[in-house]
Order: sequence, then structure tokens, then C-alpha cells
Amino acid sequence: MTQARDTGAPAALSPAQIVDAYARLGWKNNDPMGQVLRLRRDDPAALGELVTLFLDRGLEHATFIDAALDLMDDATYAETLRRAWQRARDGETAKALAEVLDSAAVQWPALFAGAWPALLAAAQAGAGGPRFNTDHAWRALDAETAQAWLAQLPPRIEDDSPDSLRARAVLHSRQPETVLRVWRQAFAGGVDPDAIYWLMEVGYADEGGQARALHGERPLHIRFDAAQRKQMAASQPEWRREIQRLHPTWGFPGAEAAPAVAQGHMGGTLAATCGLCHGPLHRLLTLPQPALAGIDCPTPLTLATCLSCQGWEQDGPILFFRHDGDGVPQAHPSQRQAEPVTPEFPAEPLREADVALFQAPARWAWQDWGESNGRQNLSRVGGPPSWVQSAEYPACPDCERRMSFAMQLDSDLPQADGGDWMWGSGGCNYSFWCGHCRVSAHLWQCT
Repeated sequence: MTQARDTGAPAALSPAQIVDAYARLGWKNNDPMGQVLRLRRDDPAALGELVTLFLDRGLEHATFIDAALDLMDDATYAETLRRAWQRARDGETAKALAEVLDSAAVQWPALFAGAWPALLAAAQAGAGGPRFNTDHAWRALDAETAQAWLAQLPPRIEDDSPDSLRARAVLHSRQPETVLRVWRQAFAGGVDPDAIYWLMEVGYADEGGQARALHGERPLHIRFDAAQRKQMAASQPEWRREIQRLHPTWGFPGAEAAPAVAQGHMGGTLAATCGLCHGPLHRLLTLPQPALAGIDCPTPLTLATCLSCQGWEQDGPILFFRHDGDGVPQAHPSQRQAEPVTPEFPAEPLREADVALFQAPARWAWQDWGESNGRQNLSRVGGPPSWVQSAEYPACPDCERRMSFAMQLDSDLPQADGGDWMWGSGGCNYSFWCGHCRVSAHLWQCT
């Protein structure tokens, strides 16, 4: 380890000391998360050694290892994951190793390049690769291998067979040249109406025999303002506040903060009203230049919903809105009721704030809701969604085309009355946009 900085704070334990203390004590009378944060402060490169030593000891998965992976610089992360993947290829099958490889599958799928047969064999065996996120890893599958695997598929594919896994890999490679072909051949695309969900799972729609992407590739994360951050931090333990301060997806102001790409305004209410309860709509985000975030809209755009009705009322699992020439929403005619409903859970609006949108490092273009665990900022505009459940792209009520993903907002959003807004039990909200019809849609998912 390098020498601790003279900050007045206690020096970090070495990686070996942290692992040894955890092996003896677990979390009782022990603070491995705090030690990880001190190690990140004093010797960031030693986080890789910490993960490697943890795997050497054969310990069960622990969240402080997830935090160490998140807070590594890219070079340390890459070297640590290369070693982990080599262990798996050498026959190691520990759950902790598999969950380290889960991180790679989401953030750095190129790790598995050149070893696709080994990853396929691990998926078939249910051991020796990522534990949950193998599908993410196939994003890096090269076109030549995808074409070759597609050519090897038989006319009839048995469930849970090597052929079915190979087909799944080609589908999740998300290559426009092959995605519709494998979808039709292996997933009954165009025949079984439910097959559309396989295609949505990889972010595509079939339009006249062409694959249309339903999301972009590089999101812009929302940098909350100081008042929002203060309110969000009030209920968080100190260690989580520190992780968020350091995590690149939160973009906390500082010397290393990513510059703003676009601006937005969150919170408050609009003059427009909900078609169900007739209460004022709640602003989620107004974007003066939505095209900067990859949204197909040449005018300003206000994304708004009714927090009291969306997801709670029988007629409002998904709320749709038409937008005028200024981007202002009005309840879609299909959801306007003459008699207002009385919401079971009336909600206050989000806190008003001017926010910045910034581009986090490429490693964070894809994020998994389960992996994030409060450490990562999942509130972002554009890019791929982080689904809590299965992929669900609504059909536009006007043209019936699948709508494009526009934005997601995580739970614990500050409200105007000082509360914290939760999507259901603590999930995510997803917003969608049809540029052709100027219609937005909103739905949330939770566990």
C-alpha cells in the first residue's frame, strides 16, 4: 500500500487486514464498508488487491466487495476482472467469483471476448461464469461469431439446450443484422404474439422487417442540485453518502466532475391536469433541448405525470400524454374521464430544482437495477433502461408503434413537502416518447 494521506482521518487497513477481519468477525464489531472507503481514499489501486484476496479466501458474497468494484478506476477494474475471469476458466466456481463476473457482464462485457465458447459452456453448466447477468455479456459478441452461431441453429430448438443458449446469445448481442433473424428462427418471432417480449428484452421493435432500436446507447445522468442532494442524504447512512459522493454516476461537483451536456428543470406542478383525478400534473423533467439527450424532439419537452394516479389507479398503470408545439403535455383523450376519481394515495409534487445532465464514463452506460443497490445513480435520460422487471415498451395509443425509451427516475426523489418519493416499494419510473405523434408515456416497476 502507498502511504496514507495526511487528512487527520484514521489510516485505512491494508487489503489483507480488511479481508482477515471480515473472515473472523463478519459485520459484527467490524466495519468493512468504512474500511473500503478509507482504502479508496488512501490507496485506490489497492481495491483490486482487496477483491482478489477476498476471492482467495473463498468467502461468501459481501456488499463491500460490490462497493470496491464500483469505486475502482478503470485500469484497476480491468486487471481485477481479468484475473477473476481467468480463475473461472481454470475451474473455480465460487458464488462470490460469479457475482464479481456479474459486474463485468454489465460494465465491461468485452472481458469475455475471445472466450465465447467458454462463456457459453459456463451458461450451460450454470457455473463458471456470471451468476445472474450472462445475457448482458453477449452485448460484446462479435459479428463473425454471432453469424456462425446463427448458422449452426437447427430448425427446431429444445428448451434449455446448448442451441437455445446459443440463440439467446445471438439475440442479446443486439446486432441489427442478426437480431430479427434469430428472433424469427428461435423465438417464434412474427408467429407467436408473445414473442414480441423477447425482442423488447433486447431493445428492438420489428417494423416492416427492419429492426428499430428502442433506446440509445449513451445516457446522460442527472446531477441533482445542492438542495436535492441535502434532502436525499438526510435519511442515508454516512457510508452510503460517501459512496455516492465518490461514484461517477452521481457527478458530485468537484475537480473531476463531468461537464454538463444539457440542463433541465425538475419538480413542481403544471397548469395541465390529470385525465383521471383532474388534479394538476406533476413535472418530472423539462428539457429545453431534448435532442441533446438523444430524444427525437426538436422543441422543448416537459415530461410529466400524475404521481397520485400512475400505477395506483385501475385505469392508470401507464399514463399517456399528448404534447403541444411547446412540448407541454395534456392528458391523452383515451384517459380523460368526465367524473374525477379520488386517488387512494394522493401525492405531493417533486421538489423544484434546476438540474444538469452529464455523461458518466462509458463503463456506466449500462446499469443493472439489482446491481446498483443504492450506490449508483439510476436517474438518467436516454441510453438503455435499467429494468426492475421485464422490458416493457408501451405502444403509442395514436400510431401503435412501440415507443422509444426517454428517461428513468429512481426512487428516493425529494418532494416539495420534504418527503421522499418512492415508485411503489422502491422501484424505477420509465418514460417513453413517440416523436412521430408527440406522445409520452410513463410506467413504473418495483419488486
